[in-house]
Amino acid sequence: MTFGSELKPNEFGAVNGYVERQLDIYTGLSKLLAEKAAAEKEYGRKVLELARTFQEQLTSVFEPKQGAGADSLALTDAEASDTSALELLPAANEWALRLEEEGRLHVQLGSKIGGDITEELRKGMDSLHTSRRHTLEFYQKLLSERDRVFDQKDKARVQYDARSKTLHASQQRQERATSEKEQEKYRQKAGREVAQRNQAKNEYILQVAVANEVKRAVNHTFTPRIMDSMQTIDQQRVATARRVLLQLLGMQEAAEERQIASTKRAAHVMGRVAIDVDSAQYVRRRVENGLSTWDEPPDFRVVVDAAAGEDESMALDGESQVILRNMCVHALREGVRAEQNARTKAQEAEQHRQLQHVEEDVGLDRVFGFERDSTLAELEAVQHQALRMAVEQQLGPVDQGTPHEFKSHTVAISKTCDYCGESIGGLNRKAARCTQCDYTCHSKCQIKVEPNCPGRDPEAKSGFLSLFGSKRRKSQVHRRSESVVSNESMISRDSVHQPSPQPRSSILRRSRSRSRSSSISMAPQPSLPPRASQQNATMPNMPPMPELPNTNASMGRASTAPGSALAAAVAQITPSNNSALQSLVIGDSSVVTMLYDFDGDGSSTLT
Repeated sequence: MTFGSELKPNEFGAVNGYVERQLDIYTGLSKLLAEKAAAEKEYGRKVLELARTFQEQLTSVFEPKQGAGADSLALTDAEASDTSALELLPAANEWALRLEEEGRLHVQLGSKIGGDITEELRKGMDSLHTSRRHTLEFYQKLLSERDRVFDQKDKARVQYDARSKTLHASQQRQERATSEKEQEKYRQKAGREVAQRNQAKNEYILQVAVANEVKRAVNHTFTPRIMDSMQTIDQQRVATARRVLLQLLGMQEAAEERQIASTKRAAHVMGRVAIDVDSAQYVRRRVENGLSTWDEPPDFRVVVDAAAGEDESMALDGESQVILRNMCVHALREGVRAEQNARTKAQEAEQHRQLQHVEEDVGLDRVFGFERDSTLAELEAVQHQALRMAVEQQLGPVDQGTPHEFKSHTVAISKTCDYCGESIGGLNRKAARCTQCDYTCHSKCQIKVEPNCPGRDPEAKSGFLSLFGSKRRKSQVHRRSESVVSNESMISRDSVHQPSPQPRSSILRRSRSRSRSSSISMAPQPSLPPRASQQNATMPNMPPMPELPNTNASMGRASTAPGSALAAAVAQITPSNNSALQSLVIGDSSVVTMLYDFDGDGSSTLT
């Protein structure tokens, strides 16, 4: 019969008070023994007075059964000669009664009592007091952790309510807008706020699930475990007091042959004490008296804006599913780590418990320390498991994929986010970079990245060549830029057949704004290829550029219409698909954009 299995979680305060009172009683016993050794000459009077004081302390915590007399704490001769297990309270009272008969004690016995017995009892009870205080502090810390989870749930709800109100306000402004431009503006803003509202809603639902699981774990797993720790302290208190008193009685038996009979009786009664009887009697009395009651707190519920058509289900749009999947994968990995940590701490606690002597109380708090660490790790695992189960309940089993190993990173030079394409730099240079594939993105975009890390690239360059990247890196990072260039290429090819070309100024503005591209004004005269001695050592050799025909040299503006000389020249200098050189004719007949791929992998590295 244990405290955790028989008593309710809300009785921890009563259990703590019970253990504290019991420890205080037997801490006072050490003072009794010290004073007994110091006042050996006045043994008869002093010991009698102190023994009665101790009896009163025992009586103050004694709870007689209904119908029993006032002296039910004292044992009859038949009860004292019995061999059944006995709690410490009547056995200690029997010892106090025998103490009254010891009016005279030898000085040698007094010195032994004042030296060995008193010090051992004091150290044992002080250690148990420390264990009880640490257990109480840990329970309060556990409740604080639980309340912190509850606060996170409440903050998530507040954030969700704020996002909902902001979305509602944007929708109202969109309805009141009079022009299509304003409506489109508020429509785009509402789209972004819907995504933010969905993310806040999912976080709120997950926090509710975590709070419910933490509440159940604290009430039904961790609190009973801590109450069992209190019971272990109480049992160790009984074992320590029993051991010390048995030693004292053994010395008295050797020193006082006259009182062999009475001393043997007290030793016999004290030897019947079992370490679990006291706590079992305490549990039985609370249950029989109706003091052990408990009402299960209701589970937390998700509160949404029902007036706006919201329900309690998660938002499962594309971006939300990626975020939920990443959160689930992170929770799975962290949960495994927490479970391994919990098992390790539990094994260490069991090893120290086995190494510890059966009746040794000094190392008891160290064992409890490992158990507390294991409990905190289990609490963390419960939170991760609750989050993962909540996500899998909506998405089904989640494939872990190959998650990126993101680390916090500060960019020295402004870079482009590999996820959203926006710049990373300015005042906020914080980013997240994968240590395996060098995928770099904003910290806010990290949760949105698909877990498809390709790992380390064996062809990755080092030193100055790393600025140009590897084939696989550029095929991943510049995919968005290539798509932009491809679209503009299609537009440019179409513009060649238009009867009236676009103005030169608009073409130049569009060329300057293109990412990683620039416009190069080409004169009718051909450009000479660079000398071999002037080529950069880190760049591959470019094929010699053929000389442009000079058929249109007298024209004010070269023509790029089909069949023209400049078009023929461009077609002449454009290599095959396998070459690294590509040409792009854009709008104005005198502007040709040349994209050059230095490593021949199909991606335009420089312009």
